[in-house]
Amino acid sequence: MAEKLIVFDLDGTLLDTLEDIRGAINYALSAWSVPKVDKNKIREYVGHGLRNALFTALNKSGVQIPQEDLPLMVDLMLSCYRNHPSDHTRPYDGIVDMLSFLMDDGFQLGVISNKSQELVVRIIKDTLPSIRFEFIIGQCDQYPLKPDPESLLSMMERFSSDRNSTLFVGDSEVDYETAKNAGVKGIIVNYGFRTKKELEGKGIKDTVDDVPTLLERILAFYK
Repeated sequence: MAEKLIVFDLDGTLLDTLEDIRGAINYALSAWSVPKVDKNKIREYVGHGLRNALFTALNKSGVQIPQEDLPLMVDLMLSCYRNHPSDHTRPYDGIVDMLSFLMDDGFQLGVISNKSQELVVRIIKDTLPSIRFEFIIGQCDQYPLKPDPESLLSMMERFSSDRNSTLFVGDSEVDYETAKNAGVKGIIVNYGFRTKKELEGKGIKDTVDDVPTLLERILAFYK
């Protein structure tokens, strides 16, 4: 019998990490006198990794800096984020109770994120210490980033979970494409980094408004 496997994105799905991401990006930008970006703008930039979020913020600012300075800016951002990865980061309301229920009910839980492996592991340890994840995959040499499905397909094989017993839960068009590319059911939430309107603009019509509804959708899939 196939294992019931639920794989979650991290940022914007399980955890509100925006304020700590914003702090690290603004710290790096300010070193080159680039105007800081607010929380709503950061929300638009995330989803493809911290480096891409930083470069998007820089490009949107209109400020030109020397190309040779870009690696230094990235290093400054990452150094700040490593020092303050979860100062303001918290699980969304109801997430801990939902994960605890699923864990106790025998579901296999995992996380796949485009954030670096080191940071994903540390942030989960800081913010979700009571939850047992069977695997945590962040940006690493072993797998390409989402929406490439290789990491998800690899975990499905590892846990003997087929396409009828695997769910991928996320909050963005990247996560939607990841589920689609892997051929599994995807559930996309709109309480995180993308609003319902933004997701609809990406062609994602059926989204989830809150954590209780998310749990209902998960349990309905496995009936």
